[in-house]
Amino acid sequence: MATTSTKTNTAVPDLEAATERAREANERLLAAGRKASNAYLDGVEKYVAEIAQFERKIGEQSQVEAVARLFDTHVKLTEAVVKASVSAARELITV
Repeated sequence: MATTSTKTNTAVPDLEAATERAREANERLLAAGRKASNAYLDGVEKYVAEIAQFERKIGEQSQVEAVARLFDTHVKLTEAVVKASVSAARELITV
């Protein structure tokens, strides 16, 4: 008696399933990358804020007005550059 086998060929991978798994893995990696990048940028902002606060205190304690203005100007410039840089980086992350 002859028996017929309805066994499917497992040597050929299911390309659609593999593609979907790869797509899901890619989305998880992107999400993790965005999360890490945002955490890094938050750290940069915090670090710069602390340095700016320190420089402002030094400027306030200075007995020379030119030195105080120099520190104040440096703080403002640093904050502006970091704000623009972090903002641009955050825009790139969300794209």
